[in-house]
Amino acid sequence: MEVDVQFLPMGPPSEFLSSRAVVVIDVLRATSVIVHAISRGAMEIIPVITVDEAFRLAKTFPAETTLLGGERGSQKIPGFDFGNSPREYVAEKVRGKRLILTTTNGTRAFHAVSSAREILVGSFLNVGATARRCLEMGKDLLLFPSGDEGNFSLEDAVCGGMVINHLIHQGGDSIHLTDSASAAHFLYQQFKQNLIEAFHVSHHGKDLIHKGLEEDLVYCAQVDLTNVVPVFREGVIKPA
Repeated sequence: MEVDVQFLPMGPPSEFLSSRAVVVIDVLRATSVIVHAISRGAMEIIPVITVDEAFRLAKTFPAETTLLGGERGSQKIPGFDFGNSPREYVAEKVRGKRLILTTTNGTRAFHAVSSAREILVGSFLNVGATARRCLEMGKDLLLFPSGDEGNFSLEDAVCGGMVINHLIHQGGDSIHLTDSASAAHFLYQQFKQNLIEAFHVSHHGKDLIHKGLEEDLVYCAQVDLTNVVPVFREGVIKPA
């Protein structure tokens, strides 16, 4: 299995993706929200790019089973049910519900890799289960950090490096790393004793702290809270 990492959130060509599995990673905070909400019983999550698209799409579904979540500038969008903190998505609010989600980086990333053979949702919250699922599929793998408004994202790369660490330990000689995958693995080694340190030194992590959202950093740094690995297919994220 070849493992690659796309450090900048630019969608690779369709022919490159068509035979590969992809793991989308946006630990601060979209994929953490998605993994958490699905693990708490959300029926499905539809990631969309714009706020207007979210409002339009919501009108096509029954209001009693449809919720809006997401952020702009890391803040809850007016008229939405939730912001972009995984702590908001508790079971009593999301169980059995459809969630339409739009965020600055994460939801856009899913559409950038939509032509991939299989698309998984990864975060620290489900990192071990994500790696196991990748090994089970046995396909060449692209880890796709969602980045920070088009720029490199340290915390997403570290999470990708942790997935790679699991793959190496479980897959042995069958795992072949590209240079970018090796770089992500080296980054993980730097922060593995204190994952939240990567959040504190990253641009986006510092911005969330400045906006009073440091509790989200603590929550999103938790490892293996769930074995749920959501899958993005035909525009919708559902439990595997």
